Amino acid sequence: MTIINNFLRSSNKFLLALGCVLFANTGIAADKTLDSIAAIVNNDVIMISEVKAEAIKAKRSNKQNVSEQTLIKEAMEKLILDKIQVQRAKAVGIKIDDTAVDQAMQSLAEQNKLDLQKFRIALINEGYNYKDFRENIRDRLYMNTLRKRQQVSNKSISESEVDDLIQAESFSLNKGVQYRFIDIFIPNKNGQGVQQFNTNYNRAQQLRKLLLGKSTIPKATLSKMGATSQELGWKESSTLSPAYMRSLSLIGEGELSQVVRDERGFHILKLIEQRGGKRTETKQARVRHILVSADTPNGRIKAIQIRNRILAGENFNKLAKENSADKGSAEKGGEMPISNPAIFVPPFAKAVNSLPLNTLSQPVQTKFGWHIIEVLERKVSDQTRDALKTQAQTLISDKKQEEGFKNWLKSLRDQAFVEYRLNL
Repeated sequence: MTIINNFLRSSNKFLLALGCVLFANTGIAADKTLDSIAAIVNNDVIMISEVKAEAIKAKRSNKQNVSEQTLIKEAMEKLILDKIQVQRAKAVGIKIDDTAVDQAMQSLAEQNKLDLQKFRIALINEGYNYKDFRENIRDRLYMNTLRKRQQVSNKSISESEVDDLIQAESFSLNKGVQYRFIDIFIPNKNGQGVQQFNTNYNRAQQLRKLLLGKSTIPKATLSKMGATSQELGWKESSTLSPAYMRSLSLIGEGELSQVVRDERGFHILKLIEQRGGKRTETKQARVRHILVSADTPNGRIKAIQIRNRILAGENFNKLAKENSADKGSAEKGGEMPISNPAIFVPPFAKAVNSLPLNTLSQPVQTKFGWHIIEVLERKVSDQTRDALKTQAQTLISDKKQEEGFKNWLKSLRDQAFVEYRLNL
């Protein structure tokens, strides 16, 4: 495999961002004396040799049979857009100096397991003009930097957009997941009038409100609303109806779905448990502590004294409120929100992970001072839903960024002066 093929096949994110345009030396260099202008783009030009080179590259990567005229036309439009982006980048003050280009070239060389000198020789041996190659890298860096400036913020993504994507992709995102749930059902026979349909739907909505926050489902409430409930055994996601899957994908264990409608009537699903699929689990700990500030003289001795007072029977909460330098937790008797210990500074995290439950630590020193730590609870938390939402947000953000950039690029193209000199 040639060095350029290695470059093109690389999965390195930096290289993918560059999307380098490579000029093949297939007789084009020899034709430069006969070269002429293919198009004028604002105050710059695109040469026929550039168009031919881009068309040759496109033909090599295109698996379908495309006419030469189509390849030339597409190559021309791509080069025009590239030229407009580079011009825009320079106009807004983006600068790509030789150091940045050198770093990009070094990265390419390392991807091919070569030093820069050998990389240069390999390019020349394969027919590439090294100077042109460097300038194309510079142009890609201009375009890549410009694109980043146009990115859409995640703040523009609504919760409903995330839920809609999870629902639409519920089968693929929850492949292999099994659910155990309760199906609360209000029948609605086919052929019933609109009035009866609305009555049953409103009853289902009212029943859901009555059940929210309840750990059990009162039979009297179900009977009064004309509903039944059935606990279903483990069901594979692939065996469930789309309506069920869309609803189950949005709720956690112990939660109620929105009202689900199918041909039989109205359902409210209560998820008891789920297993399988790709789970994202994290260790969680509920911790309380008293912090003696690092600025306190003889801080360790003071921490030992406070610890001894707790062991002698004094109230931890009271001592935390009176002595802890961590004012946020001191107000709550030293208790911190249940968290993954990994978020803490290393000495604190190590103590949290190793301490037996409900046991006072010896004073633990961190950059903040001396801590007296007690672990009140440990559990493994299923973060699959949060991970799923993060994944959905990323997909939506990427799509919006791509659409936004395309629209912005189109507006640049519409505003640019382009004169074609090559008949297409």
